[in-house]
Amino acid sequence: MLSAATKTAAGVTKGLAENDVKTSAREALHKVEREAKSVMDDVSHYASDAGQKVRHIYDQAVDEVSHVSHNVESEIKSNPVRSSMVALGVGFILGALLTRR
Repeated sequence: MLSAATKTAAGVTKGLAENDVKTSAREALHKVEREAKSVMDDVSHYASDAGQKVRHIYDQAVDEVSHVSHNVESEIKSNPVRSSMVALGVGFILGALLTRR
């Protein structure tokens, strides 16, 4: 049989081992939390950059469409007869193409 001193030593060793396991688990959890936060920060940064780039491209497209629209409007006002003839020709061609089916 085991002596009382051996049983006491085994109990102390068990307690120390449990404490070491808990400490290691806490440290691992904190490390995972830090890594997850770092990844989330990186993803947030990349998403913000992508959003800014998309917004810039969108703003450029809006400016270009506005510019083209202004040019077309100016052309129509300065040459209304020619613009009407072009519109009539385009309408005739589209009508002919769509009714051929």
